[in-house]
Amino acid sequence: MHRTRRCSDAPGGCVRWWVGRITRRRGSAPWSPAPGVLAMLAGWGCTATGERADAGTRVEATVALAVDAIFADDSLGWIGEIALAGDRLVALDVMLRPAVHVVDLVAGRRLGAYGGEGDGPGEFSDPEQIVTAASDSVEEIWVLDGGLQRLTRLSLLELEGGDGVHPETVPMDGPNAGALVRVPDGRWFSGGPNPEGRVARYHPDGAYDRTVVGFPPEADRAPGTPLRQIYESWVVADPAGGRVAAAARMAGLLEIFDYDGTLLARAAVPDPFPPAWNEEKSRIGYLTVSSETRYSFTDLAATRRYLYGVFSGQPMMQEGLSWESREVQVYTWEGEYVRTLLLDRAAEAIAVDASDTWLYASGSEPAPWLARFRLP
Repeated sequence: MHRTRRCSDAPGGCVRWWVGRITRRRGSAPWSPAPGVLAMLAGWGCTATGERADAGTRVEATVALAVDAIFADDSLGWIGEIALAGDRLVALDVMLRPAVHVVDLVAGRRLGAYGGEGDGPGEFSDPEQIVTAASDSVEEIWVLDGGLQRLTRLSLLELEGGDGVHPETVPMDGPNAGALVRVPDGRWFSGGPNPEGRVARYHPDGAYDRTVVGFPPEADRAPGTPLRQIYESWVVADPAGGRVAAAARMAGLLEIFDYDGTLLARAAVPDPFPPAWNEEKSRIGYLTVSSETRYSFTDLAATRRYLYGVFSGQPMMQEGLSWESREVQVYTWEGEYVRTLLLDRAAEAIAVDASDTWLYASGSEPAPWLARFRLP
């Protein structure tokens, strides 16, 4: 569920989640050391009462994080999603030259790269999600291609060995998937522009089961496409099992559910704004962006302890990369707001290690980068 090529079918009302193209620039050396700084903010972006000056919402604590180390080289195009697989960082490149990058977490050196544009084996149209829990081995990953609606299994050992990669491709069955996770009991859960709701459930073999999370009860019913687009959600799973979380991309809404879709908690989001959009006058309705339409959660990561969400809050029509943000909000699995992390650069995607020690992120300015930040 990227901000890349997806758009509504509205004539003259196309919603392109990425509103520009990057210029490939020369980067720095892999895992270039950066001065690590961790400091509690005493007024940076906050008033004396603790209110966020830019959004007028109350927060308990904001912690500034400076990059600890950074990886960048000429092969990075536009990194739209990242994930941890054992001692590796895997990144999806929407520019598709190549589509998949693998970096060593310790040494910060490139281990391999793979894939190009197309619809053949090992090729991609719109790589959206890396699923690392799809098998018992950390030596393989599955990549969800939103454009082709299929999964591709890749062996990281083959990819790094350079002697040939033998991808396995499995078509998706069911609603259009844009965010996909696999839970410990083997079932799959997906977010995406689903006409039935926010989260769909799949059997272990990938066959569609049913939509378990519908639209919020307060949602205004709208004909056609708007409702499923504005409530399209990022979905992550609790590694301990039993729970999934869904964060809306165009409303300040983060909720936790059990595997049957029963609501367990609604997170105390500091800026719980409702969605806003225009609707084209037509029989079925189309979503078009208005001046009030805002990005909310633009990526989501999970550990056993916490949920981490990149939160934008910026208007979609704002010039520049308004979905990228320096702000990462942290919540417990019970929905309690913990703190806001303020990165020293705007991030596109994040991943967090199992010990809640390191946060990894990707971004595109001033040049495409992958970086790590030490968590408080």
